Amino acid sequence: MLTKEREQAILRILKDSNGFVTVAQLCRVLYVSESSVRRDLKTLERQGLVKHIYGGAQLVGGFSGIITFDHRTRQNVAAKRAIARKAAALVQDGNIVFLDQSSTAFYLAEELVNRGSLTVVTNNAEILLLLSRGSAGAISSGGRLSNENRNCLLGGDACRTFENIHADIMFFSAHSLSREGVISDCDREEILVRNAMLENAGKKVFLCDSTKFGTCSPYRQCSLQDVDVLISETAPDERIDLTGTDIQVL
Repeated sequence: MLTKEREQAILRILKDSNGFVTVAQLCRVLYVSESSVRRDLKTLERQGLVKHIYGGAQLVGGFSGIITFDHRTRQNVAAKRAIARKAAALVQDGNIVFLDQSSTAFYLAEELVNRGSLTVVTNNAEILLLLSRGSAGAISSGGRLSNENRNCLLGGDACRTFENIHADIMFFSAHSLSREGVISDCDREEILVRNAMLENAGKKVFLCDSTKFGTCSPYRQCSLQDVDVLISETAPDERIDLTGTDIQVL
């Protein structure tokens, strides 16, 4: 493959990978050396097309990799609903439950909406609207609406709500789960709110459909070793580090 062809291939891979990809991934896909990939990334960076960051590259020019909530709720629906049903079985009567802003958490809220003994705490405006029609208790995190994800409440007010409540169980999702077992996402402010949830939940459950396996996003959330349960609709790639994690495959 010629250099120019390789550069175009890198841009296509970045667009298909939520705007971020590691050097190691590019080497595997393009069958070239790490030094060749780094040279190509430097060329693309000089052209203002990518930002060469530690271990990988990110598209520039306004591409954030953030997909709207409405669009996400229409992606991989069967898998997300199946994951939600499995997750709902972990919730016990009387629990305080943290749900993040993810579309998979929304499908879980559909399973919990009429369980009147529960209290759900969330920064997802769509989940709050859904719960208003059922019998489950609901607490809004407060905060400001994200510019990119209009369902998502962010900022210091949202973080403080989660810091001041202890949940029995937390459910969250993210854009990516790498082969090294790293969970990552595209928005740093969303990461910060989830960190507050993770710090104050007794049991932490990661909801991850199989399209996210082996992918990376710019901002690290945590490791699989930091969560108690991973729920997916299919078995994770055997090369993903699952040490210390309870895997529930549907």
